[in-house]
Amino acid sequence: MLRYLPLSPFVGAFILLACAKADPVADNAVAPSDEMLGDASARGLAAPANAAAAEAAQQAALPAAAGGLSWTVDEANRMAQFGPAGTPAFSIQCRKQREGSNQLVFIRYLTPTAGGNATLSFTGNGQAASIPIAPVKNPNGLGGQWRAEIDSADNARSVAKTFNGPGTVDVSISGMPSLVVPAAAAPRGILTECLAG
Repeated sequence: MLRYLPLSPFVGAFILLACAKADPVADNAVAPSDEMLGDASARGLAAPANAAAAEAAQQAALPAAAGGLSWTVDEANRMAQFGPAGTPAFSIQCRKQREGSNQLVFIRYLTPTAGGNATLSFTGNGQAASIPIAPVKNPNGLGGQWRAEIDSADNARSVAKTFNGPGTVDVSISGMPSLVVPAAAAPRGILTECLAG
């Protein structure tokens, strides 16, 4: 005489899974849409799957500068200055050259500690740009600044992109403390004016 034993729920689930048919749609589950551009569908993913969006979110989360630091505009000299009132820490100037083209002048008011050129880097709003910068010491040997001059046709558009957005911009010189500035209307206005010619 044959006896039937009751099946446990786990054994029954296992038998059902073993007998399940393959879903014909599952084979195409990883095919991307023809309308997808770049990593647009990866907005919810963390880096490195969507590094640009992750960096933009991180930059937007940086606290805005405080403690009396702000942008001011010097219309007469076509300059935007960032820092405490009367003592800028950084400036962007649009200067007209003799032949009529525009030149951007970036000054980081930080005393050079070593000679030789360095790199001035801008990182913000999912963009990055770098330009060469040189130390300029005062004639009396006390103090100085870092100065970069580029034609508006050079890397100026890349620098301007770092200021296009709501996030802050990290302004740094290799080997020195960086300065985090808000991407405000003042620097954007000077950069736009200079690029327009």
